[in-house]
Amino acid sequence: MEVTVKPFENYQGQTITQVRLKNNQGVEISCLSQGATWYEFLVPNKAGGHQNLLMNFDHCAAYYTNGLCCCQSIGRVAGRIKQGQFNLNNKSIQLPTNENGNTLHGGDQGFRFLNWDFSTEQSSQTASVMFTKKIEAQVDGFPGDCLVHITYTLDNQNKVTLTFTAENGPEATLFNPTCHVYFNFSDRPDLSTHELKINSTQHLQLDSELIPTGQMCANAKTPYDFSDFQNLQTAIQANQGFDDAFVIAGSSQTPQLVASLRETTHGRQVNLLSESNGLIMYTMSQQQPGVSFKRDHGALAQPSEAVALEAQMLPDAINHPNFGDIVLPAHATRKHQIIFALQQN
Repeated sequence: MEVTVKPFENYQGQTITQVRLKNNQGVEISCLSQGATWYEFLVPNKAGGHQNLLMNFDHCAAYYTNGLCCCQSIGRVAGRIKQGQFNLNNKSIQLPTNENGNTLHGGDQGFRFLNWDFSTEQSSQTASVMFTKKIEAQVDGFPGDCLVHITYTLDNQNKVTLTFTAENGPEATLFNPTCHVYFNFSDRPDLSTHELKINSTQHLQLDSELIPTGQMCANAKTPYDFSDFQNLQTAIQANQGFDDAFVIAGSSQTPQLVASLRETTHGRQVNLLSESNGLIMYTMSQQQPGVSFKRDHGALAQPSEAVALEAQMLPDAINHPNFGDIVLPAHATRKHQIIFALQQN
């Protein structure tokens, strides 16, 4: 196992650091301190080089000229909170809003906007980087202050484990983080060779602002049916794209299989595991002007060039009691894990 640390660039007067983890199989990941961003997932190819399974940008500024949240850490709460409002311990809370009067992905001072402190650790079988930040109410507008750690661990089984930990102070708050990771396993600027399977029989009904209505809809016999592997490009075309929340079947206190994404040309597959009860799929179905991912083809990002798969508790859970508990009590510590297990033929 290897760990290397180097400056990435200067952004807004701060030094942004890139941390690289490499295992004994030649698989590497790298992360940026800005946004605790997952920057690379490098897999050896038959030509002797590496293929990056993630989408990324050359410079930090590009992450903030669009709303893609590309492979960045999201919190305190992923997804949308209707009108930025909720009740907590019999107190009405109003959060800052940043999308159509709603609060999206922790607002405009959420995790992805921060340059995180970090430390590294390695052993014979694992290498890790832990990003740490005190999250303050006066900055992001959520109640209470808490200490948050975001840890990326690569092991020799080609498994990436992402662990979010919050150590709360004397005031209850919310905690429902995720990584807004975008995948494309191929050399193509589309998902035509990708197949997806999701452990889900239902998805959330959303209103015109993509806020859950509280109703759950059956996936069977619809483009949302990924009970077995389905061609992702075909499903995207049938549904005119996805920006949807899938309800994960069953409940677990430990990570369970949520979804599997595979690519038929190169024989790569990533299994996604989490203890959360939701999976958001976003397929970037409309091209955003000026967005150009760092890819070998060097062109502007195409609609449905990548798929975002975000494991989290269901969105707006604080306003829907049956969506899961995202309240972090005073003086409590809570952990969320997302595991990305790589398989290759």
